[in-house]
Amino acid sequence: MPLTPGQRRLYSGDYNYSNQEWQLDGSVIVTISGGKSGRTDRMHIRNLWGEHEEVLDEKRVEDGPPPWLKDRLEEAGRGP
Repeated sequence: MPLTPGQRRLYSGDYNYSNQEWQLDGSVIVTISGGKSGRTDRMHIRNLWGEHEEVLDEKRVEDGPPPWLKDRLEEAGRGP
């Protein structure tokens, strides 16, 4: 099975920060950010590093503050 874009970053080491949140079912949510791309990816993976690794969900996390916080910062005179 070909690697997803997030897995490719994970295996290539193209990130500066990583976080693993282990779930009760044994799966893990992996968040990686930084590196050459400068983006943040979040993946929900079953059997991380195992022979039958499976990505259950993957998404790119938008950079910067959420829209509602950005609006508040701008209203207060502080840009993001």
